[in-house]
Parts: sequence; structure tokens; C-alpha cells
Amino acid sequence: MTRPQRASVLAVLLVALSVGRAGAHHAFSAVYDDKQTITVEGVVTQFKFVNPHAIMSMDVTDKSGKVATWTVEFAGRLNLAEGGWTAETVKPGERIKVTGNPARQNDRQMSFSKIVKADGTELLPVQAQRVNTIEAERQERARQRGQAPK
Repeated sequence: MTRPQRASVLAVLLVALSVGRAGAHHAFSAVYDDKQTITVEGVVTQFKFVNPHAIMSMDVTDKSGKVATWTVEFAGRLNLAEGGWTAETVKPGERIKVTGNPARQNDRQMSFSKIVKADGTELLPVQAQRVNTIEAERQERARQRGQAPK
């Protein structure tokens, strides 16, 4: 193999490795068990509305009265902002229920799939909000045409 050919092969391998790492970073299923869903209830201690992933800490009291700090990982600030989120959407001191996928390696960490606030307000990931909005619009159009939604 000539020197230019070796350099080309090396360049292809480096690109392949870097693409794999970038994909792994965004593959929540590598960190979180998407086959399980858990719900925890507690008090928000911190919400960091940042990139690449927003992070929330909350104190959760178990049945024996022991308090443990949980970490909840979200999509990034830009993605959440698309859905109307701000740094004030979740505030320290709020009591909430969080549903999501548990981390594979940390028993007090999860990814976010739904928050229910004390007043019953539900917060969903942006993609879920889009799906719900599209479905509501579809049902409204069907209603206006005099057809029952399917």
C-alpha cells in the first residue's frame, strides 16, 4: 500500500470513529434504559437551562423518609425553547412528578419524558408536544367536516 493510500484509509477510519462517537453522545439509549419507565416525585433544587442537555436536580424522599438527590436529563436549551420552555419553566422549590427512563449505571438518574406540576400542568418533550398538536388539529378538521376522528 502506498503512502497516499495509507493516509486515505487512516482518514476514513478517523472520520468513521468520530461519527460513531457523535452518534453515541446523542443516543440516550446508550445511557438510559428505554425499555423501562419510572416516576419519581420530589422538590426541584436546580434547573439548568443549558446546552448540550438541560439538567435538573431534585430531592426525592423514599418510603423510609430518606432524601436522595436525583438528576434528570433533558434535551438541550435550544430544543426545549422551541417548545416554549424557558429557564423559569421549572423552578427550585416546586414539587413535581417526573416520568422517564432510568439510567443504566446510576440508580438516581433518569431521562425526561414527562413532568406533572402540583397544579396538574403537564410538560412534555418538544417532539411529543408536536405530535399532540398535530393530532388535535387533525381531530378539529375532522370535527369541522362533520366526521368523527378515527
